[in-house]
Formats: sequence, structure tokens, C-alpha cells
Amino acid sequence: MNDSQTIVSWDDLIASLETAAAHPTDTAWNIFRYMQKNYKTMGSQQARTLLATYMKLPVERPSLIHSCMLGIAVKVSAEYQDFRLPQFLQLWGYDKNLRSEDMQKQKGKDGKMFLALKERVDRQLQSYMLHHQENGAGEIDGVKTMYAVKVFETAVGGKRRYFAKLVAADGMELTADSHLFPCKPWEIQGRLYDVSLRKSQQGNYRAEEIVVSKRKLEDVFPTIVGYVEGVDEGHGHYHVYDPLSRHFVAEKPRMMLKTGDFVMFAPIIPAEDRFKSAAVIKVMPHDAGLETFGMYTANVSYVNKADGFFRYRITSPIAATPEGIVTEEGFASLVNVSDDALRCSLSVGDTVRLLLFLKRGKDGPKRNHVAEVLAEV
Repeated sequence: MNDSQTIVSWDDLIASLETAAAHPTDTAWNIFRYMQKNYKTMGSQQARTLLATYMKLPVERPSLIHSCMLGIAVKVSAEYQDFRLPQFLQLWGYDKNLRSEDMQKQKGKDGKMFLALKERVDRQLQSYMLHHQENGAGEIDGVKTMYAVKVFETAVGGKRRYFAKLVAADGMELTADSHLFPCKPWEIQGRLYDVSLRKSQQGNYRAEEIVVSKRKLEDVFPTIVGYVEGVDEGHGHYHVYDPLSRHFVAEKPRMMLKTGDFVMFAPIIPAEDRFKSAAVIKVMPHDAGLETFGMYTANVSYVNKADGFFRYRITSPIAATPEGIVTEEGFASLVNVSDDALRCSLSVGDTVRLLLFLKRGKDGPKRNHVAEVLAEV
């Protein structure tokens, strides 16, 4: 049987396999032709059996038939999730058995250019690894773990479509169509995903495949303690400050939060967008949050109980922040004195502890903001 003949039935292929020892190359081509025509309908087990049978044939490697069978294996891997592509590639001899033609784009009969075989294999291998991660461990070339900051709706071609903003730990930011996600649009936000990336000739990245990541948020992003300074219930925004006075917004967190809570969160900071998001991991006990966040020691220099405020002077070392300068002196509201007895007895000369960070005023600059006042321990 020569290479120009076509196998049209399973019986024809079985007959060819029975004489494989005498005509191994002809049999290899027959396996290829049959699979090329039927791989989508034959089922995973038969596809895997035929590929395993081919691998036992003593055909020349590298060769055209060997490359053709690699191309079929790529298609089988895309069709059937239980096909173990990495193991097949190892048996095939990837990539030492590639021909020079396999490294180059090919032109079809209609003049259209097709991806090089090697690029098709690499893409499918990336896809396989994306969908077959063990315990979320390890890094995959071309795949980034990213956090879905928010989902928004926009009009495209006269139709309303949903998109998600994704940010990686290195600040990389992408916008991805909701159809790429393995969940409904309203379930996307606030979760971690592994994203297969493609780079355009212009150097821009886009998401090609997305799966829910098995990794933990705290294993991907650094974590810090933050203070929930305010809540905008209308927009579902929770305003969080860290010890460096950086302002973050947690959008519709997956747990109950209230003003005055301390939270452990991952700072989600895009490299170009100035909007910083907080991915809240857990609410902390208040005392543990105070200790980790840190407080300033200060002396009370003036008290006006009628108007409900006092003046203080910080006596402990003042930490530098990227947001501005914490001033040594300032004013604080008596409302923020958490202990009723201390609020009533507070007088000039007392020593207190201040939960303090910089907060932007209506006029623009950031200034000292005292969120809580405690008695000296």
C-alpha cells in the first residue's frame, strides 16, 4: 500500500495493522489518514490506542509522517482532556525530532499562512498544563496568575458585553471578555485565575484561556494589614488604609466588613493604573490588628471638650510614607477616643496612643488622620 491510498473504514485500517511488520511506514500513514478524518468522533480511548500503536512502529524519525502524527496528537489533546500530551511528547522525542519545516509557518493551498507545527505544539502544551495543574504548584511558561478586580459592562457592536479587569502580582493589567471565564459574569470578581497569554506583533498581551487558579491569594500576592476607614454602601466600596497611608478600595468583598475593622489583604496595584484595590483575605481580631498596624505615642497639649477635639504632639518615631509626611502635631476628634472614661477624663499632659495615617482632604493634600485613640498601656 502506498502513501497515495486512503483508508476509508475501520476494517481497512485493521487490515493494514495486521501487516504492519512488513509495511510499517504504510501503516503509519494509514493511521494518520484515518485519525485525520475521524479523531473528533472516534473517542478518546481509540485515539489514544492508535497513537500508542503508531509509536511502536519503526518509522524514520525525524520524518514527514512523524511530524504529521505529532500534529494529530495536538488535535487529540485539544479534543480529549484525558490525553496525556506531555507523556506523548516525551515518547515522540519532542523537540529533537522536529524537522526544519516544523519550525516555520506553512502556506496552505489557498495561500493562507498557518502556524508552525512547533508553535501549535507549544500552545497546546501550555493549554494542557493550564488545565492539568497539580495542587496549584509550579509556574507555567506563558501563564500568569491574576486577580479579577472588577467586572464591567460595555457596548460592543450594538450589544452589551461583560469584561473583567485582571491584575497580576507584577502589576500587569489585562481586560478579558467574560466568555473566557469558566463561570458567570457575576461570579468572576474577587477570584484568582490562571491566564494563558498571547503576545501580538505589536507587543500587546491578551488573554487566550482562563481557568480558576488552585493557588491561594496569599501565595501569589504579598499580604499586609489594613484598616477599614469607611464604607460606600451605594457602590459596594470599602476604603482600606495600610500602615504606609496608602489608600485601597475593596470592591464588594466576599465577607462582611465594617468601618473600624482590621483586615489581612493583598494589595492589587496595576503598574499603570493609579487605582489600588484590596483583595481581603480575612478580618483580624482588633487587638492583633492594632499591634500589627502600629500606633503612635503622643502627648495631649490642648483639650476642647465643648467642641469635641484635642491637640496632640507625637513623641514616638515617625515613620516615612510614600504618601506624604506625618506631622508631629495635629488635632483629633474626641469621638475617636474609644474608651468612655478616657474621653471624659482626657486632659493636658496625658499620654495616649493614636491609630494614625495620612488621609486626603477635600482640598487635595494628605494630612494626619486619627482613626482611634487609646489610653497608654
